[in-house]
Amino acid sequence: MPRLLTEIDKIRRQVLTEVARLTFQGKLLREAEELPYKLYDQGIRNYRCCQFKERAVLKERIRLAVGEDPTQDREPLVNAVIRSLKRDKIKGSMLRVIDIACDRCPIDAILVTDACRNCVAHNCVNSCPKKAIHILNGKAVIDKEKCVECGMCAKACSFGAILQVQRPCERSCQVGAISSGEDRHAVINEEKCVTCGACTVGCPFGAISYKSEIVPVIKKLNDNAHSIALVAPAVAGQFGRSVSLGQVIAGLKDLGFKEVKEVAVAADDIANLEADEEINGWLTNSCCPAYKNLVEKHFPQLKEHVSHQLSPMAYLASKVRKEDPNAFIVFIGPCLAKKEEAQDLVDAVLTFEELACMFVAKDINLAAIEGVPLTDNPSKYGLGFAKSGGVSAALGTHKDVKSKALNGLAECKTALLLAKAGKIDVDFLEGMACVGGCLGGPGTLVDSNLSHKILETESASRDQKQESQSK
Repeated sequence: MPRLLTEIDKIRRQVLTEVARLTFQGKLLREAEELPYKLYDQGIRNYRCCQFKERAVLKERIRLAVGEDPTQDREPLVNAVIRSLKRDKIKGSMLRVIDIACDRCPIDAILVTDACRNCVAHNCVNSCPKKAIHILNGKAVIDKEKCVECGMCAKACSFGAILQVQRPCERSCQVGAISSGEDRHAVINEEKCVTCGACTVGCPFGAISYKSEIVPVIKKLNDNAHSIALVAPAVAGQFGRSVSLGQVIAGLKDLGFKEVKEVAVAADDIANLEADEEINGWLTNSCCPAYKNLVEKHFPQLKEHVSHQLSPMAYLASKVRKEDPNAFIVFIGPCLAKKEEAQDLVDAVLTFEELACMFVAKDINLAAIEGVPLTDNPSKYGLGFAKSGGVSAALGTHKDVKSKALNGLAECKTALLLAKAGKIDVDFLEGMACVGGCLGGPGTLVDSNLSHKILETESASRDQKQESQSK
């Protein structure tokens, strides 16, 4: 399903843009307390019961935008900003629930609709293992005290008159890490969460979001620090069909980055290293942190099959760190799980969404600026790490292996269950937590179908350029 631009995206981006603008201008501390009122007056309204709750929700969104956890207390927003401005690095879990924004979705998991015909078979009654269904006044009725929400009745009903409903956040989570707390607010189980970020897209109230790292990054840019941006290959098409990578790099330098490097170059190196890695039965990739988390948290007995290579981001960051120990390294990509993977390797991680808000805050129009020449020279296979199947394709250029690409967490779970049972017949298993690969990540700006086409065009263009240079 193509990803739609929602009101939630617009609100989050408006908040991030205002926080970025104030941070660039050195006014964040002075104007923080007024920001919820300013945003409300700019049009973020009519989503809640009253203006007071709307502003309260905005206050928590601002906390996340400055890298703080949302709270339920009455602590002044300025305190969160003070802590944020003192901090050079944001640590800990990045996905957070804004309790006041959570609708607590008061829905029953199993619901009998008016389509019930009081049929003679009564399959619903006979299929229920807990005897929780009976017929009353010509209609099936569910005893909520006995019901365990197994869904057997919904499957058994010939008319489809019984619905099995899930809260949107729970339905979006493929690993069962989200549940309803005692007060029905959504709760994230950190031991199960793989930080794929699907819940941030799945919640229709925007009650699940991520802590932003724009404040520490902008602080360093304002201080003229030697900041180096590592840009993921999924950048293709993110800032517009007609915006080239050279223009994106020029924009990053206008923001204050001293150097910009393409992570796709490191992806080429990782493909070489993984091709040389000994395969113990079968091997699986380590480049997708959410997929790696899935293996480590839900299939720990399969950890020995995970490649020992660093992800391209970590590999490139380690090289940069050796060359310049004092550099401020920022990875820019589509992934929320990278924010946690990077905590010991990279100084900060920005999503394409966060970067776009920084461009807007600084009035940088990428389409109108002159692009810089590209100095890195990744192969089309390194660029292909951004899409599902790309790692397998890159590995296949170095080694004759039987591989299988897994597109999204659902496919990853199914394949790992088979692998756990010893029923998998491959040499290399490529797991991508997001459907479409990195191009479908939660921090992207455009639909993955469009960015995939642009990536293919970019890859072909750069491949032709390499061929002409080699002649």
